[in-house]
Amino acid sequence: MRAGAHPLDRFKMVRLVKDGPAGRLRGSILFLPPLGTTFSFYEQRDPNGAVGSSIAEYFALRNFDVYGVSPRFEGIPAGTCEAGALDCSIMATWNLASMVDDIAFVRSQIELLDPHTRIVTGGASLGGILALAVANAHPNDWDGIIVWEGMLHSQNPQVLALDQGYCAAIQAQLGAGLIYDGVGANVFKMAGALSQTTPGGLTPIPLFPPNLTNHQTLLTITSVPTPNPVTMPVPNYVLMNGSVTEDRFFYVSEPRLYDDLNRFNAYSPLVLVRDISCSLAGVETQYTSNLGSFHGSVLAIGGGRGFGPYMGDQLAQIGSTDKTFLLQPGFGHIDHFMTARHRELVEEPIFRWATRVLGGR
Repeated sequence: MRAGAHPLDRFKMVRLVKDGPAGRLRGSILFLPPLGTTFSFYEQRDPNGAVGSSIAEYFALRNFDVYGVSPRFEGIPAGTCEAGALDCSIMATWNLASMVDDIAFVRSQIELLDPHTRIVTGGASLGGILALAVANAHPNDWDGIIVWEGMLHSQNPQVLALDQGYCAAIQAQLGAGLIYDGVGANVFKMAGALSQTTPGGLTPIPLFPPNLTNHQTLLTITSVPTPNPVTMPVPNYVLMNGSVTEDRFFYVSEPRLYDDLNRFNAYSPLVLVRDISCSLAGVETQYTSNLGSFHGSVLAIGGGRGFGPYMGDQLAQIGSTDKTFLLQPGFGHIDHFMTARHRELVEEPIFRWATRVLGGR
């Protein structure tokens, strides 16, 4: 979909639906992307490649009309912005509001395809954050939202203090003319590739102690709280729970992890990260100030080493009286997806909730 005249200013709408009479569909689920990846996050199958083992396929095979959005920064090759091979200045406009606009357009297309469908939306990480932002902007457009490890508001003093520092730092970067982060995701991808191919080899990445193995380096990035606006927006937060000294993840299926890392985008727009950090800092309120007007159903999913312990303030902002919160105490930010038990912990709870909310047939 074209969002403007600039050649990079486009996003993708995806639809996955089981063949058969449209009248048999239970309703529509619009999955929203995490920051690192795209809608392909929900298309990732189990390591055995079994059809139906991805999140999107799971719901399509059970007669939901499945839709997705992939962001404007999808597929830009690493290094092309820095080298000047592409004019990436348009990224300065790719904030949270632009993604809310893209999602509103996709919703309008769903309604054109099926004027009578009921619609829920949401997803993991940025997908949960976007669910809050679209419910805030258009509270009457959604029958329910899935807030999976995402939040934009807190009254916790530690969260506010942490994110006020990040918000100020990103504002300074933007003021200095920086537009995107082209480093973080690519370091993550490099560490993943090295861990997959030579886990016991010493890391060549200069950002880390040279005595760490490649596998330990990946654990350091994902399982040690780090002062960074992408990896530590709340205290004690890790992406995936694990131990560097034990050299292991506690819950992760590593083939799932490596598959996911291979799908990562090369760039993140700084204005988007700014909107998230500054909202969590209490500096930005435009994406949450109207959540009291949202009365649809809410399914919240959290990890005890992710946003989970701090999601209560966010849920309290929402006007709905139909809220379900599922917390896994030991999980990091994305362990629900990375574990081999994802069907039990993600797909099945969402299925039960969506069937109830959409009036499953």
